[in-house]
Amino acid sequence: MHALISKIAEGITVCYSEVFPNQNNDYFRFVYLGKVFLVADSYCMNPDCTCQEAVLNLVQVYPRENRKTDSFMIRFKLNGRGYKIHDHGKFNRREIKAIIMHFTADDTILKLLNERYKEMKEKAKEILS
Repeated sequence: MHALISKIAEGITVCYSEVFPNQNNDYFRFVYLGKVFLVADSYCMNPDCTCQEAVLNLVQVYPRENRKTDSFMIRFKLNGRGYKIHDHGKFNRREIKAIIMHFTADDTILKLLNERYKEMKEKAKEILS
């Protein structure tokens, strides 16, 4: 718990699955052009911050191959109006845009990210009180 409090104080984003590890949906999974991606979502837990963003780490996995994963990281606006690339990995901007558009094409993902953001803020308030 001390590490979590330290992350909150330092403004470091915290992975949803770190705070809620027993969930069946720790990570998102989707397929884009036959490629399998896992998405880890992290959030700022500072209760005073109103950033309304999620840090998404998208990892392309190779389930049937003995290959190292490829990934990229973005800071995604929870109003659905854009993102900032933090790490390209092996992906170019056009690929990242297409993958993000595919991942967020359904409104349920945006709604779920917003719900998780709220859960994380509530948990931070609980921890810090």
